[in-house]
Amino acid sequence: MNGHFFVLRGDLTQLKCDAILVPCDGAWNVVWDHWSALLQEHEFDFSMSGARLRNATSADHFCDVSPSEGRTIRLVMTTFGTRGHQSVAKSVADAIRSLAQDRTFQPGRVKPLIALPLVGTGFGGLQHRRGELIKALLPALAEVAEEADADVALVLFDSRDHAAVQSQRPEEHWDGFDPAHLEIADNLGRRAAHKELSLFLGSGVSVPLGLPDWRGLLSEVSGRQPKRFSPTEAPEIAQEIADELGHVEFHKTVAERLETMGVAPAHLLLAGLGVRQAVTTNYDTAYEAALTTTLGVDRFQVLTRELAAQPKPWLLKIHGDVADPATIVITSDDYTVLTEQRGALHAVVESLLMTSHLMFVGYSMGDPDFVESADRVRTVRELASHETKNDFATILALHPGAVSTHPDFRTVAMSPGQNDKDAARTLEIFLDRISWAASQHSDGSHSYLLDPNYEDLLAEDPDNTRLRDLLAELVALPANDPARRSTGWKFVQNLITELGGPTPHEAG
Repeated sequence: MNGHFFVLRGDLTQLKCDAILVPCDGAWNVVWDHWSALLQEHEFDFSMSGARLRNATSADHFCDVSPSEGRTIRLVMTTFGTRGHQSVAKSVADAIRSLAQDRTFQPGRVKPLIALPLVGTGFGGLQHRRGELIKALLPALAEVAEEADADVALVLFDSRDHAAVQSQRPEEHWDGFDPAHLEIADNLGRRAAHKELSLFLGSGVSVPLGLPDWRGLLSEVSGRQPKRFSPTEAPEIAQEIADELGHVEFHKTVAERLETMGVAPAHLLLAGLGVRQAVTTNYDTAYEAALTTTLGVDRFQVLTRELAAQPKPWLLKIHGDVADPATIVITSDDYTVLTEQRGALHAVVESLLMTSHLMFVGYSMGDPDFVESADRVRTVRELASHETKNDFATILALHPGAVSTHPDFRTVAMSPGQNDKDAARTLEIFLDRISWAASQHSDGSHSYLLDPNYEDLLAEDPDNTRLRDLLAELVALPANDPARRSTGWKFVQNLITELGGPTPHEAG
């Protein structure tokens, strides 16, 4: 499968990738406040007008500066006058094509991953012509990803940009995928948009970060390959290693090996689905980092021993956290303690299976505590009607050998082979389709409709143009109009704001 064009929502600076394109103007000026986390001060001259790259010598429209956390940082000019949208797309494509010739990539990935923001909306002068830019940029990025055989990620911090970009993506971006799998992805996306989906995340999600799976982790910590291995035997193997090393030292070593900075595309794609309830067996903090970029700091809860306090979205780390090695559940003794002391947490998982569609992502399905929970839920669901009892969980597995099968759970294997890295990339592309489908059905799918910055996006869309024009009459109502004093006006105002119109404060 050739390179893929991803659309992500979140903080670009947090993405663990091979290269990042940073936009600049024709004089190599960058918006320092936006990009200082990726740039070195000593390479720039500062003035009232901004930060300018010192001693730039490149004859091209792009120039590399010092790397950031192993990522190539390439400045790309994005100011080209009245035909800027076309020139920006070409400049970006050229920069990506050149980068893709270097076939080195991050541990955990099988293709280079090159990321960029919605370039041209700062110094580029296209902030009020986003439609032109999006229509030129998207096909160029999809084409260069295919041609250069590199993965390209457009990372959008703004929710309106994300909705607008997703509205312009064609289904052809997933050509080559099994149509039956795409139908499943679209169904899961609709469920996410309708708040019917919950998540259960396993180690397969973090493979692109270079983190090991369960077998690899035990091999690294012990310094040898296990003579036997299966998901159900893993706690016993871990127990043997812990007995040799000492339990405190073993858990500390596990935590140190799984500490990581940054997020993979899968973390941003999953966080962007907007589910309110998620459970993970992962000890790392990548999914929390992704949630912070999409929801904001303190807008969700991370739970280990405590239960959730509504109404915040929550993530239950049922097997502990690297921040506290003593909480990590990995040995057979740990599972015994978990069963005895955390029965209420297992009940949470059982409740999700009973009350939502639970999507398992990169999880082995073999943990003994989960097997017991699944069996209890299955017994109850046997009482349900035939039409519903087989449609309550979907397993997204890296490959058939990565999961234990369970009756009534639909399993979708990403790859027929045993290569975890290949399968993890396919999983990212599958999640990208789920994200796209969710955006088509979400309440925020047209959050840009009344925003004048996207007016040109609707130039060839008479239906939405007509709706925008009708709503514009409501937006333009004078502050003293009697309609604004109606008890129903607050609902109209909420709709206007949700569709990208002015807030009550902005409307005066």
